[in-house]
Amino acid sequence: MRRRRILVGTLAGSSAIGCGRGTTIGAPSSAPLTVRPAATATPRPLPPVSLPRDEGPHDVLAEWWYYTGHLYPTNAPDRELGFEFVFFRGVRGERPPGYAAHFAVTDVMRGRFAYDQRQDVALREAARPTAASRGPGIVAAARESGGFDMQLGDWSMRGANGSDSLQSALPGYALDLSLTALKPPALHLGAPPLEPGLISFGPAGYSYYYSRTRMAAAGALVVDGARLEVRGEAWMDHQWGDFLVLGGGGWDWFAVNLADGRDVTASVIRDESGAVVIAYGTLVDAAGNAQHLAPGSFAIQGRGRWTSPRTGIAYPAGWSLRVPGVGLDLILQPLLPDQELDTRASTGVIYWEGAVAVADATGTEVGRGYVELTGYK
Repeated sequence: MRRRRILVGTLAGSSAIGCGRGTTIGAPSSAPLTVRPAATATPRPLPPVSLPRDEGPHDVLAEWWYYTGHLYPTNAPDRELGFEFVFFRGVRGERPPGYAAHFAVTDVMRGRFAYDQRQDVALREAARPTAASRGPGIVAAARESGGFDMQLGDWSMRGANGSDSLQSALPGYALDLSLTALKPPALHLGAPPLEPGLISFGPAGYSYYYSRTRMAAAGALVVDGARLEVRGEAWMDHQWGDFLVLGGGGWDWFAVNLADGRDVTASVIRDESGAVVIAYGTLVDAAGNAQHLAPGSFAIQGRGRWTSPRTGIAYPAGWSLRVPGVGLDLILQPLLPDQELDTRASTGVIYWEGAVAVADATGTEVGRGYVELTGYK
């Protein structure tokens, strides 16, 4: 966590937010997943997740709405394009909330990865904004109204009850997409006895977290001026809470949609030595039932290495993801090696977030996914 986020970046010297799903900076580990016990703290009583009320912004330190997905032109179904689109919100003290947004496209056929970023701290929040009220900066719907309605310049993100719309553009690409949830929201559970949808980061705080793991996508993607009608599938994460830096390590996030209808996500947080201090995951079956994956029930290992020619940062070039208890033995391979975002101008960090192909142990393709990597050197 996308995610985007444990590391707090700064927006133009004002409000701060996290970037990436638990972003921290430090040395990564490509060893098989082993979890070192983390410091624990008894979480204060917190209300359960309530939707659609909790789909909108909250008065917390950090929050994000994170979409990733795979799109296919209707007139060229063999052509594949991945996308990432995220809004971040952060609050610090008495200062107004700060917002940032990232948009990226993975154009597999052209071997091209493009991204852009925006940030704004001149916030206007309305109970239910109208088109006439929109202008430069942010407009965001209050959570009491249910759902969310946000805009940063000409980038916008709206939704309620699993019916969402996204509009964004960067040089060479423009996205106009409608999304419809195919499953109920999956409430992630970090560690019992927390309520579903709540994750404890020990002394670093807590987080609410749910996902819509499979959403039907339809709309248009304009590529170099040519409009492509597209269809596909997307994944949405919404995470919010009062949490801060967990140390000098990093965070990896994996989201996979399988052809058999199952969806799986796994997150690991590392400390500055590379040891995994927090790990959790969720398996959603074809009917939409969510099953918590506890530390030790899954294993992740990096495969190979890719070094960014711009930043010199070295990332894994693939991964194995195994969940023995449910018979999953998967290989994840980036659709393009270079899917790195340098977002220091908006959220202060560099991270890799990319579309991946998913195969089983025999090499047979069985799905698609997205991976986020933070804290690498």
